[in-house]
Amino acid sequence: MEGSAPHEECDFSLAATISRVEGLEKSVNDRWICTRRPDIYPFDTVAGEMLAKAFSICRAAITLIQRDYPDEAFGLCRSLYECSIYLRHITRDSENRNELSRNFLEFGVASKAFWFDLLEKSSTLTEEQRGDVIRYKDENKIPDDSKIMFRPWSGDQNLIRSASKSPHPIDPEDSSEVDRDKQRAVAYTDTSCYVHCTQPGLNTFSHEWKEAIHTKHPYAPSVNTAQKACMVIQVHLPEVIKYCFYGMQVESLDDLKSKKPLPHQLS
Repeated sequence: MEGSAPHEECDFSLAATISRVEGLEKSVNDRWICTRRPDIYPFDTVAGEMLAKAFSICRAAITLIQRDYPDEAFGLCRSLYECSIYLRHITRDSENRNELSRNFLEFGVASKAFWFDLLEKSSTLTEEQRGDVIRYKDENKIPDDSKIMFRPWSGDQNLIRSASKSPHPIDPEDSSEVDRDKQRAVAYTDTSCYVHCTQPGLNTFSHEWKEAIHTKHPYAPSVNTAQKACMVIQVHLPEVIKYCFYGMQVESLDDLKSKKPLPHQLS
């Protein structure tokens, strides 16, 4: 992928974003890429899940913008960035790709330990039901440690930061840590305010003194979160596809070589 585009070439409108998503979706689907045996190629399973999820997130965010919920769309876009960063981490080192892919996939089973711990402690279970729970747990190799769910699947508490800072084999030549920091600032740090409902993500819903509180607030957003959501989609959906194709050793899409805008190019 080439370097950043000049400001005037960036179109973060909803129409341009819809067109971009539809174009990428057609390009991916038309290839009919099939996953290979998961025991030999575990990353294929990760890639298949991530590609489908990334497009689902984008479609959901677009729908929210169309229904006049741009703040909620922007918060949702953090998930798209996280998909991109997880894939960046998994595919950065080909020698560790299979191990990291298995760690990622196995977390789905390991995290069930939390729920089974609660279930086993339930006072409403009969002895027969409790036996069924224990049997299911053993058959599916669900661990006893209920705290696994609260640990990162990667083992790195600061994965988002470290993976975004570390270089990747398919980074463009002009990619820099500073540019990646800017991307993270918008797509992760900024969106997090809208995910966790801290004050910056609530500004749209502030009321004036003595003003009656309305759940359907009439005020326009103080910042253009719709435009920022469109930017995150246009930047990080291609990133997800790029890492998936690289990890599966699939030839890159031609239209993924288009120039990538930077956060500071937003008006």
